Amino acid sequence: MKYSLRFKITAAFMVVTLSLFALISIFANFFLANQFKEYMLNRQQQTIGSVVASVTQEFNDMSDARDIAGLETVGMRALEAGLIIRVKDIKNSTVWDARTHNNGMCMAILEHMASNMQSYNSNFQGGYEEKTYPILADGLQAGSVDVGYYGPYFYSDSDLQFLDSLNSLLIGAAAFSLLACLLVGAAMARRIARPIAQVVHTAGSIAGGDLSVRLYEESSTREIVELHDSISTLAASLRHQEDLRKRLTADVAHELRTPLATLQSHVEAMMDGIWEPDKERLRSFHEEIVRLSKMVGDLEKLAFYEGRDLALHYERFDISALAERLLVNFEGAFNNKNVAIRFMGQEQFLVADKDKISQILVNLLSNALKYTPSGGEVAVGVEGEPGEVRVSVKDTGIGIPEEDISFVFERFYRTDKSRNRMTGGRGIGLAIAKSITAAHGGMITVQSRRNAGSTFVLKLPRKPKQPDQA
Repeated sequence: MKYSLRFKITAAFMVVTLSLFALISIFANFFLANQFKEYMLNRQQQTIGSVVASVTQEFNDMSDARDIAGLETVGMRALEAGLIIRVKDIKNSTVWDARTHNNGMCMAILEHMASNMQSYNSNFQGGYEEKTYPILADGLQAGSVDVGYYGPYFYSDSDLQFLDSLNSLLIGAAAFSLLACLLVGAAMARRIARPIAQVVHTAGSIAGGDLSVRLYEESSTREIVELHDSISTLAASLRHQEDLRKRLTADVAHELRTPLATLQSHVEAMMDGIWEPDKERLRSFHEEIVRLSKMVGDLEKLAFYEGRDLALHYERFDISALAERLLVNFEGAFNNKNVAIRFMGQEQFLVADKDKISQILVNLLSNALKYTPSGGEVAVGVEGEPGEVRVSVKDTGIGIPEEDISFVFERFYRTDKSRNRMTGGRGIGLAIAKSITAAHGGMITVQSRRNAGSTFVLKLPRKPKQPDQA
């Protein structure tokens, strides 16, 4: 059976509260029993001492053996305190005995004490005990007093009432705490469960295709805020990916439509006898077919570089030397367009796939050359830190509109919405560069302003990540 988060949190609060109070009650009763036992033993000794002192005074004040009224008063007062006394003279003759005076009362008191102790603890082991204390007169023993009681200690009715009141207080506190815990736990569970329920509802809406939903409810719980932010970010990311997917579909359709339409119109013209299938027209057909083949090749290349199983062949090489060699290869193209090229960097070694890093640099240099007008400049810089190498490609070209910067690394993305072949390629170079960089555990970023040029920065780790560090 499945239970709601609110029920589980509330139940957990109640279980914890009950458990704590059970432990507190057990320890409190154990500690109180020991302390109260010590208190009763001390109080019993003090009461016996007081009775012996009173008996000694009354015994010494007796004018003759028949003057026992004072002893009788002391004896009855002691009997009320649960003590049974017997007074003897120096000859060991009984002067006054509580049992002789009222044996029924003595037995009733002993039975009542035994009943009290059994009601408090059914396993209590006790019985009648008696101790003898000397009666002194001028430093000499004049007699003795036997003090009997239910031992080793006993609780009176008022003592049991005190203990019962204490236990009732603990039970009342437990009940009150349980009620308070129920209310507080329910309120807290509601505060925790409600935003989670909203996340579940929002996730369901996202799964159903509604990518416009967002969570804006504020919370003082950090994890709840992070969960809300994650769901909102997920929805925004999915919305962004959906927009890119639609644009990709439109871009691919646009790229395919032109050559297919050209081929169709030319073939129909030939079928209708309007055109002759001469060499010039067949060459035009071939050009369009080549364009389609290149497009399919680009798609295959992009799928290869974006694949999860992209194989990297690591080797140690100097990326500065690699960049300088590629610049030499581009030198003729830069001179033909009258674009100056400048290199700054020192020897920087790293372990990576040299061919694929070359592909990234070639793509960046091609873009810089393509979008930098005559008279402009492209600067390539290489620098490093203990664990990282950075390569920057800065141009003075047309720049990238601010609204397009976050999309330049997406497949088939072109800032030129007309997708004119004279203003750019098919929009996969930067997507491939991003995939290769990610496979190496690096990062590629861009900073640009319209008509102020662009700066692409490639960051690569000097050593590849180990499997356990991935």
